[in-house]
Amino acid sequence: MKKLVAGIDIGGTNTVFALVDESGTIHGSDTFPTNRHEKFNDYIIAIRDGILDLSKEIDFPHKISGIGIGAPNGNYYTGCIESAANLIWK
Repeated sequence: MKKLVAGIDIGGTNTVFALVDESGTIHGSDTFPTNRHEKFNDYIIAIRDGILDLSKEIDFPHKISGIGIGAPNGNYYTGCIESAANLIWK
């Protein structure tokens, strides 16, 4: 079984996510406008659903073993996004 990680880039304009293996090969990616969802929980569900959809399209046995997230003004110590002016959620 191949291990994959989900990479997520939360940008002010678009959110991009992909499934990547240990060698850096991308096995699927997608994007949607970051401000498409007014409620943060709906945004998180859209990311989850997108990653699950990508996972279903992969035609070999795999396991998602980690998630990496890039976000504006992310606090390394607390894991929170702090005062990101380009995101609609406060």
